[in-house]
Amino acid sequence: MPTRSHRTQADLKRDLDLWHDEEASLQIETIAAACALIAYADGVVRPAVGLVDERSRSELLAEFEHATARFEIDPSTGERAALTAIARLEGKTRFAQALVETCRLIGEADGHYIVEEQSALVKICRQLGVDPVATGAFAALARA
Repeated sequence: MPTRSHRTQADLKRDLDLWHDEEASLQIETIAAACALIAYADGVVRPAVGLVDERSRSELLAEFEHATARFEIDPSTGERAALTAIARLEGKTRFAQALVETCRLIGEADGHYIVEEQSALVKICRQLGVDPVATGAFAALARA
């Protein structure tokens, strides 16, 4: 099993701040799509804006509302649209790692990292072309 250095929430915030500077609109759309996918996995939908700075917050909320609206209309269409947006990050390793860790934190936020959330994160990892275990998708399980 690969070993990973433990990254702090400050590390994630730093990576997410870089997203604003590099291809910001793509990154914001991708974060929102991934958050929507994770949120709909457990049925509790609320934006995870605590991980981004003020300048990105309104943009992220607007994208999140757009992404969740697709799920409201048709869950399978919402999922396909989210995965399509996420796939645009394939090959961008640093951003992919930050996105997976962010999604895992969102899944863990309510204290229950359920199988549906883990399954959604595996789908995200597959779209990104990364190994779910190597990128920390199941880190909560390792701590249990």
